[in-house]
Amino acid sequence: MRELARIVGVFWDPKPVFEDLAARPRWWTPLILASVVSIVFTAAFSHRIGWDRFLEQEMRTSPRLEQLTPEQQQAIIAQQARFVGMFSYAAAAAGAALSYLAVAAVLLGVFRLSGAREIRYRQAFSITAYSFLPMVLASALAIVAMHLADPESFDVRNPLMLNAGWLARGEGSPAWLRALAGSVDLFSIWVMLLLALGFSVTCRGLRFRGALARVAAVWLVYVGLKTGWAALVG
Repeated sequence: MRELARIVGVFWDPKPVFEDLAARPRWWTPLILASVVSIVFTAAFSHRIGWDRFLEQEMRTSPRLEQLTPEQQQAIIAQQARFVGMFSYAAAAAGAALSYLAVAAVLLGVFRLSGAREIRYRQAFSITAYSFLPMVLASALAIVAMHLADPESFDVRNPLMLNAGWLARGEGSPAWLRALAGSVDLFSIWVMLLLALGFSVTCRGLRFRGALARVAAVWLVYVGLKTGWAALVG
């Protein structure tokens, strides 16, 4: 299968794509696409929205930081804006690769422990890289939304308003609730369905329903840890 056919097939008819990847694992194209789109998004956000405005929005939703005086808040914003701006480009360049490596490793362990001994890490990594292509599409759409929206009201955590995070957008909403609501996302569900399909195709004798249960269990653990951390530090 040609590379363009794989990319289009993930969105149109993913099963033949994962059958091809099971026999010939590949990952460079989706990995490069994810990194490039992430860098473009970061650059667009830096120029149109600005990290100082982002930090101001974060302060308005943090009860701890609201206790500081305006002078103290501005000092923190000025100090952190430069660091966040530089770090964001590094995270955009390497974030996709590191995320895919971690997700593939965790899912490989889960599926092997449940009896799928034949699957290899190369296969798990290629499944993960292609399954996350909907997130690349989401980032591309977010770039468009960013240029259409008012910079003052743009929410980088929910640029497309396709997750439940809009339910907890108000000032004073607890951090754990924002983290939990933001995790219930249309594109995240799409990715989980693709991961389940990819692993069910690759692992002999494994049905889609069983693969989806394993993927969903990993996702629930991730959401629980994310929510717990937000409650701890937020």
